[in-house]
Amino acid sequence: MSREAQILRIEKLSPNDGKGLRTVVFFKGCPLRCRWCSTPESQKMEQELYYRQAKCRGCGKCVSSCPQKALSLDESANRIKRDDNKCTKCLICAKVCPSNAAGVYGQVMTVEQVMKIILRDEVYYYHSGGGVTLSGGDVLCQAEFARDLLSLCKDAGIHTMAELDMYGDYSRIAMLLPYLDEFYADIKIMDGKIHKQYTGVDNHLILENIKKASKFSRPGALHIRVPLIWNINDNPENISETAEYCKALASCEELEFLPYHRLGESTYEYLGRGYTMSDLKPMTFEEAYEKVAFLKNFNIPFPVKVSGRILN
Repeated sequence: MSREAQILRIEKLSPNDGKGLRTVVFFKGCPLRCRWCSTPESQKMEQELYYRQAKCRGCGKCVSSCPQKALSLDESANRIKRDDNKCTKCLICAKVCPSNAAGVYGQVMTVEQVMKIILRDEVYYYHSGGGVTLSGGDVLCQAEFARDLLSLCKDAGIHTMAELDMYGDYSRIAMLLPYLDEFYADIKIMDGKIHKQYTGVDNHLILENIKKASKFSRPGALHIRVPLIWNINDNPENISETAEYCKALASCEELEFLPYHRLGESTYEYLGRGYTMSDLKPMTFEEAYEKVAFLKNFNIPFPVKVSGRILN
């Protein structure tokens, strides 16, 4: 039987997740809970209901269709309320909503179903030097599915990349490396205690897994990314420690810093969750560049970038 996975979404012809135009397959499920996460809908492995009040007409179709009587209409606020203790995630409310105010994040797909979508854009990969990127969530949560999909991509001659959190048993990473032309690995914070405070897990295993993967991956395959977050990891000590760590990695192709943004903030509202970073303003490219500019004096043997632009 074909292997299945929980897929969040598939974005076509993306120019931002690797070389050329790419199809990006977003997986659901992630063991980390980064406070700045821009895709909170990818954290849980199961399908999740969302509700966008701005699109709600207040028609009440979802309320009358709910077999568990878990929904009610608050007419004074023109919004639907859900009793999570009654809701069984049957998803009927999302199916009957005429305005797409209610919907579902995630769907179960087979390897063949995803591959069929990928192959539709083969011509664009060929002419742009692009390919397929697996993202998340965390791809490693569904590593067997990812391996099978990457294997089919390689058989079809499609360039492959993945964005990996590098947390968990190294065997899951080793499972993917033979099928990856390149991959991104995130380093959030070098200090283990601070890392756990803001992501929910210690970083020791992550850093060890990156070291191992750098030894056994193809030359130039590893791309390190660092999300720069105000007053958390944007200090010179953390930035310089990150750079020194990366200098010792065998197959590191680049070190890229990405300034903090709040593009996923509305998704927390759709999921009925609070966004704990709402007091922080987005970081501009200029602000991020200024924070890491001193690395020009570190004799780093590969490019250091800020949002794709090389320090000069």
